[in-house]
Amino acid sequence: MLEKNYMPKNNIAFLIFTYNEEKRIGYVVRNLMRYGEVVLMDGGSIDKTKEIAEKLGAMVVLRPVEYLNSICETQEILDFVKQLSEAQWIFWCFSDNLLPKQLLEKMVEISRQNKIKYVQIPIYTYLWGDVKNVMQKGYSPRFFMKDSVDFSGNKIHGMGKFLGTKDEILVLPSKKEYAIHHYSSYNFKKFISSHLAYSEVEAIERFNDDRKFNLLRMLISMARYFYIYIKSGFRSGALGFLVAMSYSFFRFMMFFQLYELEHGITIEDVEKNYSKSKEELLKEIEGS
Repeated sequence: MLEKNYMPKNNIAFLIFTYNEEKRIGYVVRNLMRYGEVVLMDGGSIDKTKEIAEKLGAMVVLRPVEYLNSICETQEILDFVKQLSEAQWIFWCFSDNLLPKQLLEKMVEISRQNKIKYVQIPIYTYLWGDVKNVMQKGYSPRFFMKDSVDFSGNKIHGMGKFLGTKDEILVLPSKKEYAIHHYSSYNFKKFISSHLAYSEVEAIERFNDDRKFNLLRMLISMARYFYIYIKSGFRSGALGFLVAMSYSFFRFMMFFQLYELEHGITIEDVEKNYSKSKEELLKEIEGS
């Protein structure tokens, strides 16, 4: 449980998953502190993340070592979170998220009633530093009563399974004043390295579920992601097109890695095949 002098505010625990976020953590802690408990679920930061967050009044907790290299949205992490706070509502947050005042006040209002247990919040994503145009609009069920969601068997980018009924779900309007503002920090190099890791995890999940590579499905997925990002991103001109192409390529990376898993393609196997061909070429020289 939290220390006795760490008094709950309202009925919300804002959980922020961090690792070396000294440049961004101050903004999000200042954003949330007046509306509930702010708890950093830290991955072992070696910069000033902990120092900055604690100075602003947040609590910093080291995530269990055995879960540091896995996705955050697991039942084990959720169970660990439940032991940290008596707040009945959880907001699952990251250091690149900020919430407008009207949304925060609505969340406090929701946390003081018992009818609604699960909230779909719009999320507006900004990319490549362009804050004039929203590159992608969607929804995320990041706000829920802590016993109303099951994360068992959760997949990457998933938020578990809601255990309640439809009348216990609230969908907020897709307006900026009710949206999570997602300030996603990428240049192309960081995008490729980060999404290569995401796509690898997803490919392994699909492979383990015996979902086969399909060329048509890959092309449809690439086209779908291009459409998702270009329908808003076109306002940013060339940047919007490049962003849409990047996310389309993200789907390509996932399907290609699924193909490699399905066919057992590794660097070691590639070199073995090359060795056979090399030996045949050398045999003609050395045997003459």
